[in-house]
Amino acid sequence: MRAANSLVTKDKPQTFSAVISGEGAQKLIKASLRDDGAVARFTGTMISVVNASEQLRNCEPGSIISAALRGEGAGLIYGQGYYVVPYGSKAGYITSAKGWTQLAIATGLYADIDVLDVREGERKGRDKRTGKPIIDMSVYDTDEERETHEIIGVKAYFLLKDGYYREEYWSMGEILRHADRYSQAFSLELYNKWKSGAELTKDERYKVENGSPWYTATMRMAKKTVLKSLLTSGFAPLSNEVKTMLDAEPISGEAVLPDLGDDAIPEMPVDETTGEVVDTPTEVQEAAEAPYTDGTAQTDTDAAEAEKKPVRRGRPPKAAKVEINTPDVETTITGADIESEFFGEA
Repeated sequence: MRAANSLVTKDKPQTFSAVISGEGAQKLIKASLRDDGAVARFTGTMISVVNASEQLRNCEPGSIISAALRGEGAGLIYGQGYYVVPYGSKAGYITSAKGWTQLAIATGLYADIDVLDVREGERKGRDKRTGKPIIDMSVYDTDEERETHEIIGVKAYFLLKDGYYREEYWSMGEILRHADRYSQAFSLELYNKWKSGAELTKDERYKVENGSPWYTATMRMAKKTVLKSLLTSGFAPLSNEVKTMLDAEPISGEAVLPDLGDDAIPEMPVDETTGEVVDTPTEVQEAAEAPYTDGTAQTDTDAAEAEKKPVRRGRPPKAAKVEINTPDVETTITGADIESEFFGEA
């Protein structure tokens, strides 16, 4: 309601914790998750996540809630299966490699599925019959010894319960060329300059630190890309829901950004002094509680006379129309600001 929203000031913008705890957002979350315990867990988790990130605190609260609900709706847990990342003033949704693994296992058809980095010395040429790279993961006896060698590629594989096995290998060169081709926010030339230790301009440093996750979360993006390629190869059995999610994600692997519209999450008026949300009725509530009127003024005498008249049988008065804005469909945006810290552990 516009009159109530006049309490929201530019000097004291509404906090994320106030918005997500408000009645409008809680109804949306409850409609999505249905379970009171899940609603409480989700609300607490997202408040903690946003409070820990200056970038997310500057994002529209509605975009954060919508992006997170996308992951929760898929049965994933924040920090393990999906992330919410800042894209300027809005937040986007990213499924992690672990998330794709969990969604595949949920079909009940997989005995094993994983994605691994491949170190120098573990690639042993190509198979004479198939021409596919031969990867030997038993070269190094200990993880400590293995980690001293450079990463040269990524291998994803799955084993079905019926014994069918398939794997896919990409070299790091292939992976980075893929990112350079499909991500508008990533430049392989700038990446190589940064990795070589060359001095960067102020603008170049900003792009590396605040641009595509391909710069600062390279291996996470690489593993996710190769695993997704394996799952979309046509050989991996997947549910229709997982196929839909895979198709909706951009080829670059960067975030899906929901376009909610201005009123998808109702504005929560904030008291200027306390900064807390003011509990005011919504337009829908007011319309439902307001007495019916045909638009003409009615005096006390008219009301008294109306009570004396017999009630006529017939068609009931038309209910007042209430316009409710609904979210637009989700759109994919790539090549915007994003922070690598959101790809860390939960």
